[in-house]
Amino acid sequence: MTQIASTTCAADGTITTFTIDGEGLTPLAISPVGKGVSAMALEGDGTQAYVSLKEPTGVATVVLDAQTGSWTQTAHHSLSSHPSYLRVSEDGRFLLGADYAAGKGFVWPLSDGQLGEPTAVIEHQNLHCVVQVGQHVYFVSLGEDLVAGYLLTEDGALESVGTVAAPVGSGPRHLIAREDGRTLYCVTEFSGEVLRLRRDPASGALEIVQQVVAHATDKGLRHSVFGADPLKEHFIWGADLHLAGPEGRWLVVSERTESTLAVLPVADDGTLAEPVSLTATEQQPRGFCVTPDENHVLCPGEKSEQVSLFRLEDDGRLVRVAEAPNGKGANWARVVSL
Repeated sequence: MTQIASTTCAADGTITTFTIDGEGLTPLAISPVGKGVSAMALEGDGTQAYVSLKEPTGVATVVLDAQTGSWTQTAHHSLSSHPSYLRVSEDGRFLLGADYAAGKGFVWPLSDGQLGEPTAVIEHQNLHCVVQVGQHVYFVSLGEDLVAGYLLTEDGALESVGTVAAPVGSGPRHLIAREDGRTLYCVTEFSGEVLRLRRDPASGALEIVQQVVAHATDKGLRHSVFGADPLKEHFIWGADLHLAGPEGRWLVVSERTESTLAVLPVADDGTLAEPVSLTATEQQPRGFCVTPDENHVLCPGEKSEQVSLFRLEDDGRLVRVAEAPNGKGANWARVVSL
């Protein structure tokens, strides 16, 4: 079985691919797709995906040649702005999107890699992420400090099941769920924390039950605010998070100002402990991913022209095991096994 890793490189307008062989990282191909390429949503076995583009603005459908590692664009759906997050619905019938600039969330029907006109549109300020958990869909609003929940109907409509407020000024950003669907985790951009949310599977209602710091506390980082330049002000700049390890026993979280990956232990009931390790990574790690074996982390950086592969040790430490050249402005990473 071959593992193919892909990183979207916004500044170059390309997708760079690599093979992961054990703990080796070998460059495969560089595929032009469009300026500002960012969010990537894999479909099915991972050989088809949807990516967000700034130019031409919208969502492109791309297909992977597993032999060469090249991605080829097969369709483009024009939009007024580019989504910040994309996700294929669990049944593969819809593409879910969160648009930060427009402050809108979308549900688009899918047919043979083509997007139809949206079946649902919702509005919240600065939407940064969308995930599906069971029959429910959750949109994260950084601008309003909340997570909004909806029931996704058979025909692609969204029916509100309520919102949950994040701490004021925290800037909730990316959201993921445990496999059981009863616990979700949200990283905050401005406070650099992880919020643990309890979910009622029947109603879809969420409740915040824990907050844990996930950034370097000895580097003088300060709480950020909307519209600030976090690098200039040396503010916290939380970004992405993923579960890793056997049964998701670890949570890995990135922070961009100090360019770190924090690893937090996850108890059987989903409770988080303080970070057990904080590892320097590629500069400005906006998006990263965990490999299908759940024991390695692939991390590019927006201000780095290489990508690193880390092994996750049994004690929660991350050990860099491989590096490879990468494109400019890398902000997203995904790995598929074929």
